[in-house]
Amino acid sequence: MSLAEKYPPLYQCESCNKAVKVKVVGEGVEPIIKRTCNCPDDTPVLARRKVTLRGKGELESNFIKQQQVKITMTIRQFLCWATGRSI
Repeated sequence: MSLAEKYPPLYQCESCNKAVKVKVVGEGVEPIIKRTCNCPDDTPVLARRKVTLRGKGELESNFIKQQQVKITMTIRQFLCWATGRSI
């Protein structure tokens, strides 16, 4: 499995799975979508993300583990912002 397959782009075209650039304009306004493929503009855009579930569990009693998870999440968020991929 290549890195591109392991870490997909944040936004993809539904029909061809090529990267799509989405620029958020503001709340209540449609975003600007730039496609690298020749698919029609009405083709849906997928936004695949990793999910991190949070809730009550072992982390509340273990301060060190809780800090490790926070650091990992912060690094993941930074890498997603910097690379434009779901890390």
